[in-house]
Amino acid sequence: MARGPYAGRGMLGIVAIMLLGVLLAESGATRDSTAAEDEAWLDSAAIMGSVTHRNLSGAFRGGEAAAVMGRLEVDLRDATMARDEIVIEVDVLMGRVELLVPEEWSVVSEVDAALGGAEISPAHRDADAAAPRLVVRGGVVMGRLYVGE
Repeated sequence: MARGPYAGRGMLGIVAIMLLGVLLAESGATRDSTAAEDEAWLDSAAIMGSVTHRNLSGAFRGGEAAAVMGRLEVDLRDATMARDEIVIEVDVLMGRVELLVPEEWSVVSEVDAALGGAEISPAHRDADAAAPRLVVRGGVVMGRLYVGE
């Protein structure tokens, strides 16, 4: 029986998927982790795993949060904004991101969602106009974004 011209390509694809799995397992991206930091900039991601991140910064400037087939919880309840308005870029693909913010912060959502949802706690949407303002931007595809306390 003769092999077709694409037989080698199928095997190459299988090897590539196995290598990707090994790289993800060795990178620590799939492991549960918890961190408490005094960082002014957030840069956190959860890829096929669960990450809990706590920020204690007295001059928080914003940042980026991403979840790809994983769960990311970012606790900013003990952080203080460096300016009157900061931006956090959020990308969710088949995962979940939770931003826990102080109750005195006002939150504005500029998030696009497809086959998913973005929920901002009513207390944060209706906060005082003079309150520190968090702008959440990004996209959610087949996942969920929640901002609350």
